[in-house]
Amino acid sequence: MPSIAKSKPNVDGSQIRLTTQNISQSGILKGPRTGSLGIALKAVLITIGVPATIYFGLLSALIIAPSLQAYAVYLHKVTLTWTKDLNVPEQFGMLRNQAVPFHINTEDGVKLHAWQIVPFGVYERHREAIMSQDLTGPVDDITKTVNFQLLRADPEARLVLYMHGTSGTLGSTIRPTSYRNIYSAATGKIYILTFDYRGYGLSSGVPSEPGLLLDALAIVKWATTVAQISPDRIVIYGQSLGSAVSVSLIDYLATQAPSFPFAGVVISASFTDLPSLTATYRIGGVIPVLSPIAKIPPLFRFFTSRLRDTWLVKDKIAEFVRRSEDYHITLIHSEDDSNIPYAHTQEIFWHAVNATSATPISFKELEKEKARKKVDLGSGGWYVDWNTQKGSIRLHILKYGEHDWQMTYPATTSAILRAFRSKHPNIAT
Repeated sequence: MPSIAKSKPNVDGSQIRLTTQNISQSGILKGPRTGSLGIALKAVLITIGVPATIYFGLLSALIIAPSLQAYAVYLHKVTLTWTKDLNVPEQFGMLRNQAVPFHINTEDGVKLHAWQIVPFGVYERHREAIMSQDLTGPVDDITKTVNFQLLRADPEARLVLYMHGTSGTLGSTIRPTSYRNIYSAATGKIYILTFDYRGYGLSSGVPSEPGLLLDALAIVKWATTVAQISPDRIVIYGQSLGSAVSVSLIDYLATQAPSFPFAGVVISASFTDLPSLTATYRIGGVIPVLSPIAKIPPLFRFFTSRLRDTWLVKDKIAEFVRRSEDYHITLIHSEDDSNIPYAHTQEIFWHAVNATSATPISFKELEKEKARKKVDLGSGGWYVDWNTQKGSIRLHILKYGEHDWQMTYPATTSAILRAFRSKHPNIAT
């Protein structure tokens, strides 16, 4: 069984000047209404000026104090689970002891809060043994639980390493629903290991790009050495920010010896890179990040060049495809995603495809190939497979799914099952 190498990433336009004089000289303010119009004009200028001043003030603060960028990029303090206890998974719809909270330590001393989730079919077969445990999370030793022992003892068990998106926690919004949808693909086989990155939920530390990679490496190390699950029985799943973490993870591991031939990686609602994302991203689909200045290239470049983290997803997935001897990649996005346009995932697919050949293919040429290869699913969207001797890359565009709901849809469940079957075609459902 391959092990993680000791090397690790380091942590550590002209302007129009409006004045009372030139407006007055134009004749606009002549007559008895001059006073009221002047007041109205001032009100308009204040209405425009105050928000702009606040906006640029906040951007300036992020440049002056880069440490503040973590709060704006990762939104890790927006937990969305303030009234619930993450050590009581039953509060999030789990059966008694179905999910066990515990800690995983990273190489740089961060303590990650995680859940090991038993699939429903396994739970039903071992209901009495699982329910009879007196577990108060987080447990001190996960290896002593029935849940862990069932996972490690079953040579047919499969494990999904779940990388969630920005903001919230492992228990917020519809993430618990997505866990249930994932293991529904094979309720007697597919376990889930989900966790909060550093700074999220009950995990210690502060999020950063190098730090989140260390977190993901710690999760892989636990899965392959503690739980003793071989990589071919593991699928990496990431949504939004989690897609960037997933791609960074597989790219890094592809540089190690021996390599980690995972069953596959499935990512949804991804983005090409953080600087490009800021040009279109709206928090909650409403609040713009850098889109107000994206049409002013010099100003946009000034701010994006000062981003501490960049998350170059399109470049790293291309490097992974070049290095890897065996891959199974699925890229999922929905057309109605108002947070991250699905054009991001189309560009990621282009970079991945280009990495499969020494002869580059233009985006326009790829569009023609996609039109020829496309499988039309009607209201369900469409997909394109790009197969090579080393593996498969699928682009699956859904018609519907918004930003978060797509991770709960059968398309995601099916993609994960396909990934497992790429290594073991006979996995039972």
